[in-house]
Amino acid sequence: MFGCNINMDDEFAVVRSKFNLEALKPFQEETIRELLKGRDSFVSIKTGGGKSICYQGFQAMWAELHKCECSVLVVAPLISIMKEQCEYLKSCDLTATYIGRDPNEETDIINGRFQFLFASPESILSVQKWRDMLTVSKQYKLFVVDEAHTILHWGESETETEPFRVWYSKLGEIRSLIECPVLLITATANKSARREMQKKFCMKDCHEIVQNPDRENIKLFVHKFKSTVSLCDTFYFLIHLIKQEKELCERFLIFCPSIKTCSEIFSVLRMELGQLIKHVDMFHSQSPDTIKEKIKEDMRVENGNIRVLVATSAAGMGVNFKAIKYVINYGPPRDMDGFVQQFGRAGRDEGVAMAILLFNGKQCRKLDEDMKTYVLNEETCRREIILSAYKSKPSPNRIPHMCCDICAIKCACKSSDCSDVVHPFFKYKIPIYSSDSDTDFDADDMLDDTEISD
Repeated sequence: MFGCNINMDDEFAVVRSKFNLEALKPFQEETIRELLKGRDSFVSIKTGGGKSICYQGFQAMWAELHKCECSVLVVAPLISIMKEQCEYLKSCDLTATYIGRDPNEETDIINGRFQFLFASPESILSVQKWRDMLTVSKQYKLFVVDEAHTILHWGESETETEPFRVWYSKLGEIRSLIECPVLLITATANKSARREMQKKFCMKDCHEIVQNPDRENIKLFVHKFKSTVSLCDTFYFLIHLIKQEKELCERFLIFCPSIKTCSEIFSVLRMELGQLIKHVDMFHSQSPDTIKEKIKEDMRVENGNIRVLVATSAAGMGVNFKAIKYVINYGPPRDMDGFVQQFGRAGRDEGVAMAILLFNGKQCRKLDEDMKTYVLNEETCRREIILSAYKSKPSPNRIPHMCCDICAIKCACKSSDCSDVVHPFFKYKIPIYSSDSDTDFDADDMLDDTEISD
């Protein structure tokens, strides 16, 4: 069934034609080759790097090689991801749907009439008829988990409370229901996370493609402030910018650790901006679907009406936001993978972008060691600390004043723009000074873990 001897140079033409591509990237060709051999694969490539072509191209290649149709099962965390992928695949004259989209499609799903079936862990595992379908069907030749880092983030809990989405911890059961290779894809995963994910799916001799997650065009900043500083003072610079530039304001994405914090920041901006609040919106897991779709439509356009989006990590997956110049993390994410995913939303056009982490000591209690090191560091290049978590190093040719705030201080290039690449926070802020007394990692008023992934 697997392990065909084929002339890949000729056969990849099918994928290029089907998806209107001039050429496949080396990692896409390599992954498809290994999957066709029946080998489990793990792909960690930056957001927007073309990971989906690995399973989309596999389906086209399998059908061409075996002269018969096959199906690919894709588990994804959000309906928005499933909708977007289904729409794209249909535009390529492929059949695709997701469980729960239309009850009238259920018979066709059971009969294997869709080339791509998307599902959430809950929908595919909690309903017996879908389990039975997988057991009986010989149609499925590949099992994919998109945004695979959610297996650990949502399927596990560090406390005695139930995980955010408990069915994520049971995804490995699908391995026993269908006989085919497994493909895990994500934008970021450090070595220990990769090992843990592969263990959950019994992935032996797993083929790995792990890209250096560095985003060289994003300058990194960190600023610590007192926990007593008001949100109005913290975001004074942004209020000033919106009032001054209105619809011409560069686009900001503010990540918050909880829905509560997200709502508080949005409320402050609404109170201060008046009618200009029309250029600000809020996105989290509890936002109505109609609002989410409206926001995503606007953010797909570079000159859209929304110039500032206040969001939780729900805006970090399955979205295609254009022209984000600045990412602000108000409080650090729990782990480095989440942080890299979030600030990586900036500068997707390869232009100069900036990411700033604003925090007080009371927000640091539940961080993993990599994030604690990053947050407390005051001397080492911030990019070096991030990449060390992935056993990588930054380019030795990087320009110091374009790298991070620490390297910028040491930069001696004396170029005309050396002192100009500064985050707006520092240009317009009300003085918010650090306080050593705020570095208590055992503070009682920390956000609980259930809020982190909203």
